[in-house]
Amino acid sequence: MLSAVSLGLAVVLTVAGPALLRGVARWCGPSARTLLALWVLAPVGWGLAWVGAGLGVVAELWGPGVKGVVTACLDLAQALHRGEAGWVGLGVVVCGAAVGGRLLWVVARRFRREVRWRRRQRRTLAACARSETVRRQRVWVVESPTPDAYCVPGGGLGVVVTRGAVEALTPRQMDAVLAHEWAHLRGRHHLLVSWVRLLCEAFPGVPLLRAAVEEVTELVEWAADDYAVRRVGVGPLAHAVGTMAVPGPVRHGPAVLAASGASPVRRVRRLVGPAGAVGRTRRTVCAGVLAAVVALPVLAVSVTAAGVAAAQCACAL
Repeated sequence: MLSAVSLGLAVVLTVAGPALLRGVARWCGPSARTLLALWVLAPVGWGLAWVGAGLGVVAELWGPGVKGVVTACLDLAQALHRGEAGWVGLGVVVCGAAVGGRLLWVVARRFRREVRWRRRQRRTLAACARSETVRRQRVWVVESPTPDAYCVPGGGLGVVVTRGAVEALTPRQMDAVLAHEWAHLRGRHHLLVSWVRLLCEAFPGVPLLRAAVEEVTELVEWAADDYAVRRVGVGPLAHAVGTMAVPGPVRHGPAVLAASGASPVRRVRRLVGPAGAVGRTRRTVCAGVLAAVVALPVLAVSVTAAGVAAAQCACAL
């Protein structure tokens, strides 16, 4: 029963998760930070639901109790060694090894790629940029006529602006751009984007994970925009985004978040558009969906794990 519930949650999140979450976002109109939390935690709930389904299958095939599961695993290993394992046991081993191996391989590859990219970026900044004080903040200034600004997380890196941005933006607009970039760094937005991209690369073809990459990439920009608006105002940020929304050099990397990122048109429309009031009912629904996305899989995994770990008592009264 518990495995069926977990499997149902996993299938619903896998297939219908994007439509459900986007529908809640349209109806409830929550803040960018709430939506960002929703789309970052949705893959967590998806993974936990599948783990719960797997634990339920283990409990049903081999019975409850840690001792029984360990014994079954040892029997399975011996049967594999003797070539006598059944199709079910062989399938469990192959699937588990494939999923674990795929995830570890993607993590190692992305980590290696990001380390190399950071080293390249550090060498590039050391050769082509200078550390200057812009609007009382220490940033890297690149000698390029194209107005642009972006942040590069990591020790010794930080916010990068071009000479074209320094010359094209007004002081208030530059304040808004710098606030936007520092919001990315302080909010660790690059980690959130890397998280969903890693899962999507490790498990390609999953609709929920593909949608999470699209939504999180845009929502981190919205969250940084909201921070800049609170610090400087709507007008300077909207004009700065419009000024920098011009074709420029491709500088995308594993951890780059630019002030001109995502969709500049959608961002400006969101900034200058009317902010509709969100009622208590809609806020409650949004909070309930956010809690259910993670709480239900966690509950299913916890109950299933307890059923696996606790041996049944067959005491005669």
